[in-house]
Amino acid sequence: MNHLLSSRWSDEEYWQRLCPHLTITSDGGTYLAAAEHSQKDGGEELLLERLIDDGYALIDSPCSTILRESVCQGISDLELKHSLPATFILLFDETWRLAAESQHRLPLRHKNMCFNFDMLAWHIDARRKQVGFSPHRDRQPDNLDALKDSFYPDGQAKYITHWIALAEANPNNSCLYVIPKQFDPGYLQEMIILQKVQIMRQQSYQNIRALPRKAGESIIFTHRILHWGSAGNPNISNLQPRVAISFVYSDVDFEAPYLTNFSMNVEEDRDGKQNPGGTYKLSLPPFKLRLLLVCSQLLIYYQRFNLSTQHLRACYDYCKQHADELNETYRTKVFVEFVKAMKESRDGAGDDCYDNNTNLAKEKDSPNNNEDDESDDEEAMLEAMLDNSEEFEDDYDDSEFNDRDNVIKQKRARVG
Repeated sequence: MNHLLSSRWSDEEYWQRLCPHLTITSDGGTYLAAAEHSQKDGGEELLLERLIDDGYALIDSPCSTILRESVCQGISDLELKHSLPATFILLFDETWRLAAESQHRLPLRHKNMCFNFDMLAWHIDARRKQVGFSPHRDRQPDNLDALKDSFYPDGQAKYITHWIALAEANPNNSCLYVIPKQFDPGYLQEMIILQKVQIMRQQSYQNIRALPRKAGESIIFTHRILHWGSAGNPNISNLQPRVAISFVYSDVDFEAPYLTNFSMNVEEDRDGKQNPGGTYKLSLPPFKLRLLLVCSQLLIYYQRFNLSTQHLRACYDYCKQHADELNETYRTKVFVEFVKAMKESRDGAGDDCYDNNTNLAKEKDSPNNNEDDESDDEEAMLEAMLDNSEEFEDDYDDSEFNDRDNVIKQKRARVG
């Protein structure tokens, strides 16, 4: 395994030193929480109705203040003190307790919906020229029939993201923007992102909605909503970074959970209801699986994080070592994205955004380390994956908003 990972990333004490106010439980364990700290909104049906009609819904009741502040501080420390991607926050218990709370409070009426493990964290600082993701949809089914099948008969999507503002998110420091379902010609159409002729009309601009959120408030949205994270205004005085985290829930037949040997399900009583008595309990993943998810997500979204070749290889080596823990489809996509990232690096497309005078820079392998050299067999296997990679692309990859040259240009700024 790459020396970088073996000596640093897989060392729990290393991460504890970076964020001493957070905790890491090696074996994961169980999380028992008082339901009063994560009460569901009283209008679950209204939320679902808005989600179905608009493609998104706002949740105004805040998440746990203690968890939110702990995770927010951890992300800020990782980014500002240690120059590490915010998604490394997945290594800590508090993040998974927040995920457990999310799962407990969301109004998911279909039993096939489960925690997907597609998790990301953001720290967007306009003063550092950082921006959110460009306009995209989270999933693009292969054809019209598959698109229709990505919704239940009642209209609820089979893939839902829960986006939580850990710090205030507004147009000044960056927030989410969406095109509501009823104004988006591509929401229920095959292979259409957004027709340029539509967005250029004045009334189309008027349909764009900013979704500012106070700290602790959140948004749920479907895989088909066209959304993006705005660029903040660096000229605003006392501007605070936008810090957020997201969790995904999906129908197991539409998109299976990323981990094959672990699940995060609320413990049920004999009647199939969540634990009575004001508590709920979930199992949390061990550190090994947390690090596996971090490495996998950094590869899947490599264009947003822009790590060095050494760290891309380190992520790949760790994923390969624990490949049997990953869902087969997800694992293949992870490896495909690794090949794409390496090719872009060789073509000179990548800059080491997290690699200048940072912890990552200090931890580079020595020049004599030959672990980066791939065997001919492995190179051929990865090349074959790349040849068939189009089946794994989503709307972000081929959107008219994101041609390849434009994506490469934006990589320098988009780190969350």
